[in-house]
Amino acid sequence: MPVTRPAMITGRRATTVPEPPAGWLRAAAETGWPAGLAPGLRAEGEGWHPAAELAAPPYGRLGRMVEETGRRWDAPPHVAAALWWKGFSYWTTLPVAMSWATERRVPLMTARNTMLRPLPDEPRLQVALNAPAAGGGDAGDGELGALIRETLLEDLHAPLIEALHALTRAGRRGLWGSVAEALVHPLISYAGDLLDDPAGQALTLLRSVGGPVAGLMELPALRRRTCCLWVTLPGREACSTCCVTACDRPGT
Repeated sequence: MPVTRPAMITGRRATTVPEPPAGWLRAAAETGWPAGLAPGLRAEGEGWHPAAELAAPPYGRLGRMVEETGRRWDAPPHVAAALWWKGFSYWTTLPVAMSWATERRVPLMTARNTMLRPLPDEPRLQVALNAPAAGGGDAGDGELGALIRETLLEDLHAPLIEALHALTRAGRRGLWGSVAEALVHPLISYAGDLLDDPAGQALTLLRSVGGPVAGLMELPALRRRTCCLWVTLPGREACSTCCVTACDRPGT
């Protein structure tokens, strides 16, 4: 597959570079590579396709992925869509969140630059970049958050959320809740020893990105204000971050 340069992001300090942010990638490789990310975020080998194809009507490839998720968990379509999305949004967001926290430079996970490959086992999907491109900016004044919003949320995630809603009527707010969780969970769970105030940094990231993810997580409790719908399946317990468990807290 020929490698193409991703479109430049107007008005942002996005630059094409030889490698994506690499510091945390090297550290992850030393301790066991995250299964949903291709080593080095490189789309090597066969079976890759651009994420943009999933959002193209009539959503055939996306529909098949959701159907497979539904069969695996015996879930109705809207629940299957939410569960598939939770995995997809997590793996496409993880390199952005970790790079924001550790390097203040993020890979450009746009719809055309994000590549996907199915896996036979969990997490069922692997993510890479078509072309190694990253953008930098000031995290304090929201410049880097705006870049994340423009690339990851608006270009990659928003069209897919609309496609899932069209296919299954899955709720948009719940799907955006999974993106919000994917942005902050790595900062607290994986980068906590690298940051002076992980929960504060996570809140800064959510606020700087803004838009549909702002206000969807309770911090420092790391609790969602939406549900990924896993708990609606028979015999399944609520996730540790689920809003459903809020009633179990003292005083509620």
